[in-house]
Amino acid sequence: MFCPTEIIFAATTACNLHCPHCFVNREPHQLKTEDALAFLKSAHESESSQIEKIGFSGGEPFLCVDFLCAVIKASVDYDFMFDRIMTNGDWWKSEQDLHATLQKIYDAGYDGKIGVSYDTFHAQSEERIATFIQTAWEIFGKQSVEIQSVKSLDCHTDSILLTQNQGNSKQKRNCVAIPNPCDTLLKSLAKKLNLAYEENLSKSGRGIATLTRDEIFLPAYIQTESYQANDSRAFKDKAWFKDDFCESMGQILFVHATGDIAPCCGFANENKALFIGKITDTFDTVLQKSRENNMVSLCFERGLSSEIKRLQKEGKLPAGKTSDICTFCDFVCSLKTER
Repeated sequence: MFCPTEIIFAATTACNLHCPHCFVNREPHQLKTEDALAFLKSAHESESSQIEKIGFSGGEPFLCVDFLCAVIKASVDYDFMFDRIMTNGDWWKSEQDLHATLQKIYDAGYDGKIGVSYDTFHAQSEERIATFIQTAWEIFGKQSVEIQSVKSLDCHTDSILLTQNQGNSKQKRNCVAIPNPCDTLLKSLAKKLNLAYEENLSKSGRGIATLTRDEIFLPAYIQTESYQANDSRAFKDKAWFKDDFCESMGQILFVHATGDIAPCCGFANENKALFIGKITDTFDTVLQKSRENNMVSLCFERGLSSEIKRLQKEGKLPAGKTSDICTFCDFVCSLKTER
């Protein structure tokens, strides 16, 4: 059953990077602090709530520092734990700005992980990412940072035009996405930080790399690129996904910057078919709506794989297969939206 244990606030859709693999709706939206605080209070007071952790995503959450600090302080007051703040690590204008901002987060009471998205899709400067990590270590401790890295499976090179904020000015530059570049990037970063590098990857390319030295432990979680259902690359796998009743995406209430709430942190949560309420609803109302939502029942109770045979009989199944459960969820959501 769907029984959320974490709330993730996507404070804003704004971001200083424009990554080609990002599925976030880029229309300008930002959560109101008072709405987030009210929803947090509602979750704390609800007798039905199993919420234990609070996390932050985006867009780029560090572009909304006041929002972060307010929600962090309230979370501490309500005795919630923290999961992670996901960031591109490249939003700061100067090292002084970086240190001051991270110090504000620390002073507000944040003691969770700092998750850094670092790969060729984001195309950050290694120097700036190293500076970000070292500053986070200085403030939060030597085991406070982790890396999330997406590995491209495309066997070609693309010229990707990215826009980044570097200091006070915007700079455009061409970045080449090469197949399976994660190990190259991470090994180079390990050398930059004077860390030992080890990796343990499956045949699919997923796995974990560890960057270590003495008391420093920096894990890098490597995932392969996901594709939306309407992408020509989406259904090209040899086997179907293994149904885990969406536990891999977590028992989560994901609050979008629009105020819409979805039941997971997978990219398919951008679909309206997965929306189970608004941030202006009470926690109990959202929980009740989740129990009435057919997609939530399908994902967390019946299992998404149960749709494969049914859609095949109806002639609605795409040619090919996908091993990515989120891709298939995105496809099923699109069918429900069309009705």
